[in-house]
Amino acid sequence: MTTIFATTAQRLAIFRSCFSGLDHVYGTYDPNTGRVWQVKSPVTDQVIADHLAGRRPYGVYLLVGDRTGAVATDFDDDNAEAPLKFIHRAAELGIAAELERSKSKGYHCWIFADAGGIPAAQARHLVRVILNDIGMPNVEIFPKQDRLGLTEYGNFINAPLFGRLVCRHRSVFLNPADGLKPYADQWEPLASVQRLTETKLDTILSSLPSATSSSTASPPRASRTIPVSSNAGNPSSPRPPGYRLVGLAPCARRMLAGVDGYQRVICFRLGVHFSVLGMPSDLALAALNAWARKNQPASRRIITPGEIETQVRDAYMTGYRSYGCEDPGIQRYCDSACPLWKRRNAPAQRDEALNNLAERDNHQQEKR
Repeated sequence: MTTIFATTAQRLAIFRSCFSGLDHVYGTYDPNTGRVWQVKSPVTDQVIADHLAGRRPYGVYLLVGDRTGAVATDFDDDNAEAPLKFIHRAAELGIAAELERSKSKGYHCWIFADAGGIPAAQARHLVRVILNDIGMPNVEIFPKQDRLGLTEYGNFINAPLFGRLVCRHRSVFLNPADGLKPYADQWEPLASVQRLTETKLDTILSSLPSATSSSTASPPRASRTIPVSSNAGNPSSPRPPGYRLVGLAPCARRMLAGVDGYQRVICFRLGVHFSVLGMPSDLALAALNAWARKNQPASRRIITPGEIETQVRDAYMTGYRSYGCEDPGIQRYCDSACPLWKRRNAPAQRDEALNNLAERDNHQQEKR
């Protein structure tokens, strides 16, 4: 198939419109050894051309000040179910997300912004809401920060369409409507992508339950203070239906004693517990940093203070109220004394009681 975007100039223009960020630094890696490093040089057309030709990979630092031209989620699993759920949920909100097969493992979902970019804090918040909605709160988001300081670069993400991998159907965009096959013309979806504007982003956020306004979507970096949900500490703030609780739920108390896995999932849910109870976010952050020192994950590192801050921020900013009872990582700590456990398992308990009663009646009839 002959592409209509055949010239080098056309392709460079399309690529730059989608994968631009800091223009004085970029990331790269050695395809043979995997060694990664930063290059403090201008991002010229030759840099992009070398990437597309497969000579040298280009990693883009998406965050420029406090704005970004794109947001990417990094699903580090070869199962496409989760990224497809992400795309579906984004579409329900009126957002187009493109699916990329990453260079080695997993998938990236890309949301592209209008010219001039969008506020990174609001964009990251929206993506985190979508991830929470699909039950994947710990998926990595690029850019990883809300804003840059004077001497920072942030984190780069490897740009798609590295020439050496395209022929292997890696680093390419997939068509969900065609069995996840790579697009025959990789440039067509990028040239026609539906871009997210700042106005639309604000409209979507304002329509979400407990959405945070654009003026408070991200804490000032210098203060390192996590904004507390407007409902926190308010006696009338919403609680899970039918659940009256004084203090922490039994599962939360068990998890606070230390865990050996699912640290990021559990950290987020503990943040939700603290938020629902009205605990100030700075105290929640201090408590969870102390909690992390108790953890002993087998063959894994202990969750870092930065990761804890991200999870607590998301728990407080989204107005999330689910304790994750359906999550396998949380179910390990469930307690039959918990009102939520009783309510959730009531149908099963009722069915079991009815079956026992029926068996007893049958047994009595047989004796007669």
